[in-house]
Amino acid sequence: MEDSENVVSSLDLEIVSDTFRSIVDQDAFDKLIINWNQKLNTVESIDENWGHKFASAFIAQLDAAGDTLDRLDISDHSDPLERIVSEVAGPAVVLSPDLRVASINVEGIDSFGTNSGAFFCEDRVDPASRKAFDAVVRAANQRGNAAQSVIHIVDHRKDDASFHAEIFLIWLPNQPKPYIAIRTLELAWSPATSNRLKQAFDLTDAEVEVGRQFFQLCDLSTVAEKRGVSRHTVRTQMKTILFKTGASSQADLIRLFAMVASRQLLETRGLRSTWRDPLDREKIIVTPEGRKIAWTWMGDPKGTPVIFLRGMAMGYLLPAQAEVLLSKARIKLLIPSRPGYGNSSMHGNMSPLDDNRVLLNEFMKAAGVHNCVGVGLSDGIIPILAEQDLNPDQFCAVVSVGFNGCLNRAAFKKLPVPQATLLRLGKYAPEILELIAKLGFRMMQKHGVDWYLERAHASTPLDIQICRSPETATLVRDACAHLAVQGTRTFVRDMQMFHAPIDGAIDRLAISMCSLVPTEDGLFDLNEYQDLERRNQNVTVVPVEKAADLLIYQQTEFILNHIIKVVDQHR
Repeated sequence: MEDSENVVSSLDLEIVSDTFRSIVDQDAFDKLIINWNQKLNTVESIDENWGHKFASAFIAQLDAAGDTLDRLDISDHSDPLERIVSEVAGPAVVLSPDLRVASINVEGIDSFGTNSGAFFCEDRVDPASRKAFDAVVRAANQRGNAAQSVIHIVDHRKDDASFHAEIFLIWLPNQPKPYIAIRTLELAWSPATSNRLKQAFDLTDAEVEVGRQFFQLCDLSTVAEKRGVSRHTVRTQMKTILFKTGASSQADLIRLFAMVASRQLLETRGLRSTWRDPLDREKIIVTPEGRKIAWTWMGDPKGTPVIFLRGMAMGYLLPAQAEVLLSKARIKLLIPSRPGYGNSSMHGNMSPLDDNRVLLNEFMKAAGVHNCVGVGLSDGIIPILAEQDLNPDQFCAVVSVGFNGCLNRAAFKKLPVPQATLLRLGKYAPEILELIAKLGFRMMQKHGVDWYLERAHASTPLDIQICRSPETATLVRDACAHLAVQGTRTFVRDMQMFHAPIDGAIDRLAISMCSLVPTEDGLFDLNEYQDLERRNQNVTVVPVEKAADLLIYQQTEFILNHIIKVVDQHR
């Protein structure tokens, strides 16, 4: 193929077509990645002057696609968990079977007193409703068959105030257990709600009024008393309403009424929360230069400090047993959000590596921590190595968890096509990567985090299991939200940082480093990692069996015990 300033190839035309179609078509996005992989393979000597390798007309068309994308709004959510909380105007939350919050709206945060990734406080359930609540939770854990109910919730803002809520199970494809949804049923019933029900279901005025009163009172005897008629009369009218609306039960009918009523409150429909620390421990450091560093912690609040840098879309929340192990070992993980993640600011005038290293340095100064153990998940190890190379007294030992590229450059050649393509674009064509990231982000907003996770981990069955199990999927979803909250630039800069010139820092490392590497990620080659040990005798490679990219969720206890061992050696 010849690419010059004015020649557009047939592959270029396919890429342009796929780019525009990817705005709405999932299959086109997958094809776009494949074609970009082919495009990069056909450029004979790609280098930093990538722009000279692509036709100017080709780049102009991609710019036009980017402009179109920037002008478009996101349509309604297709992700079932996001849709559950966005289609009502009042409090709504989705829980995993172990009661960790998978999705929640703004009103839900205020009323339930929790946020995404945290555990739901069962004290919010009125004692009179605990039996019904517990029955649905048991069903979610496959120990019962109570799929839905109506319960009372005690509002977090006023302990003496409560509201009716529906609780029901949500089954998603390929997942072994269902999620649990709790949504308010107490919404304002406007005249427009009555009119819509009349038009949609041919209900009479009397039937609409009976429906309204049942929606507000949730009891047939009370409705009959209010209307001055017998319970039998109201029961007969309710049967007619159920038939006309197609609702299979009174709970389904209430849910239908709630959806219709909430859609009249357009000013709050779909309002979603911004990023909040699920641990509710986050603090913000603002440096004299204006850098914002958000950080939280896990473990023993008075324990030995350990720096913990998360990887891309991995590890914001560790599984529940991690808190127990850390507390028992008297360790306090100090966990800053890296630049562009969560509520930490990004400084685009700096290289991705410098931005991450400076944040780490300034955080450790502000926290009064030095000569401690540093732990990095995936590419989180890169700024730790860079900081240690510049300030040799900063850490006493480091622990690397998972694949990060810099410790095994040879593994790049074995990456699946999607990851390899994005990483190559990150190195040579970040502007193109940003366009693709925006397309992917749009798909993720529309179809949910699962759209991304199924593609990112398609080649590793162990990771797919983590993404499909509601208990661990909630943790992964939260980590993705932490990455995505400020937009696509964070993702692009992280992909660039994988290529950071850190090899010299590894060679010069004068402290011990334990590298925990998964054996089932499709990249593991013990001989390649042993080359790292031969390259620097301070490095020890520890294979992690039955683990892949998401090893922090698959082998939590094994990894935490190794971190604890390293800390104990340097207390």
